[in-house]
Amino acid sequence: MKGRRGLKGRRVLCLLLAMFLLLSGCGKGTTAESAAEKATGEESKGSEAADELVTLTYWVPINGTTSKFIQSYNENIAYQEAMKKMGVQIEFIHPAVGQEKEEFNLLFLGDELPDIISYAQNYTGGEFQGMRDGVYQDITDLLPEYAPDYYNILCENEEFFREATDNNGRVTAFYMYKPVGDPPFRRWILNEDLLKELDCEIPETIDEFEIMFDKMLAKGITPYMPEPGGYEEQLMGMWDLVKGYYVKDGQIKFAQMEPEFKSYLELMNKWYEKGYISRDFTSIEATEINTLFDTGKIGTFLGAIVANYNRCETLGIPVTSAPYPRLEKGQKLHWDNCDTWPKANYNESVAVISKDCRNVEAALKFLNYGYSQEGADLYNWGVEGVNWDWQGDKRVYNDTMLNNEFGTEEASYIYKLHFGAIWAYPDTECHANLLKSEGALNSRLKWADDPDIDSSLQLPPFQLDEQQQQRLGEINNEVFTYCDEMVLKFITGAEPLDNFDQYVETIKSLGIEEALAMKQEGYEAYMAKKMVK
Repeated sequence: MKGRRGLKGRRVLCLLLAMFLLLSGCGKGTTAESAAEKATGEESKGSEAADELVTLTYWVPINGTTSKFIQSYNENIAYQEAMKKMGVQIEFIHPAVGQEKEEFNLLFLGDELPDIISYAQNYTGGEFQGMRDGVYQDITDLLPEYAPDYYNILCENEEFFREATDNNGRVTAFYMYKPVGDPPFRRWILNEDLLKELDCEIPETIDEFEIMFDKMLAKGITPYMPEPGGYEEQLMGMWDLVKGYYVKDGQIKFAQMEPEFKSYLELMNKWYEKGYISRDFTSIEATEINTLFDTGKIGTFLGAIVANYNRCETLGIPVTSAPYPRLEKGQKLHWDNCDTWPKANYNESVAVISKDCRNVEAALKFLNYGYSQEGADLYNWGVEGVNWDWQGDKRVYNDTMLNNEFGTEEASYIYKLHFGAIWAYPDTECHANLLKSEGALNSRLKWADDPDIDSSLQLPPFQLDEQQQQRLGEINNEVFTYCDEMVLKFITGAEPLDNFDQYVETIKSLGIEEALAMKQEGYEAYMAKKMVK
């Protein structure tokens, strides 16, 4: 049964990588031999350029809020320190905020690609397809020499090895590696003063939520603002559902066509008809939700607990949270999606070396630094004496991180790396927004020790081959468009739930069974990727 922690390291996995180095050096795409030739470079014969500062271009999205304070990650002092230590100059290239996908796609229409590209999994067919197309470097054979720390991590963590390699054991990308997961960050946000006024305890079951909702309605408060799309994962999870594809007892399923999904829709429709759900939920913005909660217009919503705790603390609003809801007390839940896998999948956390990189060796060494102990400490904490100081044997953030003009959340992108292709430490260890006060930390940890929660329904992050990926995309486009439309109709009553069976038949007619078969094949191939013992 899967949890939120990485698997125990097995250094013998290095044997498997070594085997692949011998057997697959002539694979399709940019070969290790050509990569090595490029790494040395015809223009840098011998050691002529050994003392010269290497310059690399790095295309990576910049955090939207942070872009209001800095123009480039060249201003990030952790990156500055890393460049100094590695003897490289990184020229960051940032797409316009909100235009990341469009500008990423335009990269491949130009004459020359940047040396390093983040957001790489968004290539059509995924990063491994980019490797097969020869757009991204196949770096497998070069890792032991030029990226030994990353190579060792691949050797030590069986699950991460499966996630970071294709079915032939080839490697193209550096991923955010998070072997120790954090407790869930998304909770039901509640005003403690309002709970006291209503004479309510923190609700844990659906019955208790409905009792609280009735009391909120009686005071003229709209009880609940759900997700705009109508998919509330924490409510779906009570019926062992995960939006889209998930795995149960080794079989791939599609939640929106399962009989239990009708039970979820019946609950949401009942809440909508009773007035528990805001009539504006399909069109409201996140900032508006915060305002409605802060002013007592709505009773609860699902959000990031620490961010809401910190915001409300400045407003003098005491905030608490509810645990994952259950149909009945003691119910075991299997849908949890927080840090399920050691490969964290954020847009800026998948980095590749492009076919046009002029110094592959330097690029590998720079990216590898984030997986060394020194580099991981730097990227996760920032610079000693600037961001943090020692208190005994413990690192403690100073005022640069905790009391600055930007805010603690923004400081995590300005002074260090919160997301990236690095070895990432848990938020509970080094995220300033969480560590700024004991209350903020406790808000995150409040329900973290629940023994009846796991992630066994979550699919691992495998990829299909090019043709399957293309066909799956075609099917998904039609299926999800139809499901998204119908889910809102079912919730609001525009479509009667008596038509659920007809809805399922329509999903089948759009090709979902073919998609499930492809997903099943990909899942089984992923799970069959055995390690040399």
